[in-house]
Amino acid sequence: MLIKPIILPANKLTVLSPVDTAQKAIQIIEDNGFLSLPVVEGKKFVGFLSKQFIYDEFFKSGETDYNNFFQKKVAEFIITPLKAVKDSTPVEEAAEMFFESKIRFLPVVDSNNDFIGILTQKALFDIIIKVFGLHDAKIVILSSDFSGVIAKISEIIYKQGANITNIVQMDTGLMEVKEISIRVECDNLDKLVEKLKNSGIKVREVVPAQ
Repeated sequence: MLIKPIILPANKLTVLSPVDTAQKAIQIIEDNGFLSLPVVEGKKFVGFLSKQFIYDEFFKSGETDYNNFFQKKVAEFIITPLKAVKDSTPVEEAAEMFFESKIRFLPVVDSNNDFIGILTQKALFDIIIKVFGLHDAKIVILSSDFSGVIAKISEIIYKQGANITNIVQMDTGLMEVKEISIRVECDNLDKLVEKLKNSGIKVREVVPAQ
């Protein structure tokens, strides 16, 4: 899945211009309860600016004239622009970017490098939760025959009118035994688990839907 369907479009964003003053930027950030905002010039993403960074620069400057300092342009505070990503970026790559950095959003551009919106951590993690069925019931199974047991489980689940939303396999560290975590949409979880156990499936854990 690509990030394009889950970005917050530019026309719904509050953005700053490089020619805005630091004072105006802080006012906009504070009035809207933001931590930082994208800086956009025309259709191009320039960088992002946080209120904290402006204040940090003020205290480091040794400037005594508060009003004069905060008349500086936003462009003067954009030192390292946040790199934009393409709207064709897979959600997995975006998740890795968030994981490896402290950023709160990713600026997104189209094939012409025009700014089209941002991807927030919340939007990304919401879709990951949906795709991986993390609110669905979970059945954890132990087996040394992944392919065989999956075929058997799938048939039982199908006959019970349930639906598999996600399967994850992990090593247990014990010989060739694998832990198989299966997320399912099911009207009668207890009955499904009973059918699995009666078929010789080693069910280690059952977690109801949340």
